Amino acid sequence: MGYKVKWVEEHLGVTRKALRVFEKAGLMPENKGGQYRDYDDDDLDRIWTIRVLQGMGYSLKEIATMISDDEFDFDISISQKVAQLEEKIVEMERHLGYAKTIKLTGRFPSRPNKMGEVKCDDFQKKAIEKWNISNDPQAEVYAQVVEAMLSKSDEEWDNSDLGRLFSVCEMIKTMDPDLLLAESVLPKAICKRKALEPNHLDIQLMVKLIYESQNAFYQAQGMAGEMTKKQFSRIYSSSYLVGDVAKLKVSEFSKDDCEFIAEAVSIFGGYKNYDELIEEELRHGRRDEGGDNNE
Repeated sequence: MGYKVKWVEEHLGVTRKALRVFEKAGLMPENKGGQYRDYDDDDLDRIWTIRVLQGMGYSLKEIATMISDDEFDFDISISQKVAQLEEKIVEMERHLGYAKTIKLTGRFPSRPNKMGEVKCDDFQKKAIEKWNISNDPQAEVYAQVVEAMLSKSDEEWDNSDLGRLFSVCEMIKTMDPDLLLAESVLPKAICKRKALEPNHLDIQLMVKLIYESQNAFYQAQGMAGEMTKKQFSRIYSSSYLVGDVAKLKVSEFSKDDCEFIAEAVSIFGGYKNYDELIEEELRHGRRDEGGDNNE
């Protein structure tokens, strides 16, 4: 029985274009006449096998080698393919952690102050290792909780979500009191004083306390050097206005509150306002807490 191309497309889900690619790769007999051809049962078996192998990650070139090599050992090949796929999973997880970090914080890793000091590929390798939430189990749990709080209603939360939330609560209980003060109490105190200007001495004093607490935290985490006021202002102000963390904070405070805190923090860092901070970041590239300290 012969099967037309249309039958193959409709019943096997393999397109006419894919069949031509198989022919060019030497996996199917070439249709030299250019006429519509019929496929027999052996052809269908071959097409099916090709698709199964592609599903395991084999390229058409690798499949062609299987067919042409009489001494081909599939046991060795599939073992090697499993190892390759496992390596790809590890690589994808690294990239996923990198992307999640940017999504959570709303920030990109630092680029060199002077373009040309480091090649893009070298920078990317370093950034993926350093700017990666997957390297910090606690941070990864926190990111999952933030994602659930932003994307799910109370009714949609399951036991795993609640378990992660409980873990975050346990982490908060063990936080240094000064850091807890900086992350919760002081921002709320700043918001209660919105009648004052962001550059008011009382407001700036509270921002200074947050800065000192954050700086002590980073030192405790083994960060090299001291975080400058400008670095702090860029990191902390953006945490109230961009990324998933900022979305969560808007639900805790309000948009106006978050903008007021970002403005006050920007002024503490030596900027006229938050807009000037953003203008500088756009000119020089956003930098993380590990950027240079010569500012």
